Amino acid sequence: MKAKKREIDYENIRPDELTGEEAAFEVQLDSNALAFCSECHIEMEQTKIDVKRGNILIMNVDAYKCPKCGKELLDVDTASRIEREFALRYTQEIKGYEVKISSDGRNYLIRFPKELSSTFATKKTAKILPINADEFMIKIA
Repeated sequence: MKAKKREIDYENIRPDELTGEEAAFEVQLDSNALAFCSECHIEMEQTKIDVKRGNILIMNVDAYKCPKCGKELLDVDTASRIEREFALRYTQEIKGYEVKISSDGRNYLIRFPKELSSTFATKKTAKILPINADEFMIKIA
């Protein structure tokens, strides 16, 4: 007589019910995936749009547009790149802080103003990202 296979309730699974080997995998999203309008529930068409924020305009951005209502949508990667571009361009418009550069003979040192340092007092590392020959961005981690 054949044993009946036990059904697993995946919605309410407990850690002690997990068996087998751990596996690693990578998910790669299909760049040709379809996009659907959240309002009309129809397939959106690929298009190019201009994205403007304040006085900054980025032209010919890959996007999706609903043929019925005209709603426009950016994919996650494109939206992230656009946000980063706006942030970098915006930093050029703000006053910022002017600080002196010191040297101990081998290293260059800068001090952060107290208005900034209080926001990352618990952070332990910083990543320096070169933008060009005389500009860089510091990411506090």
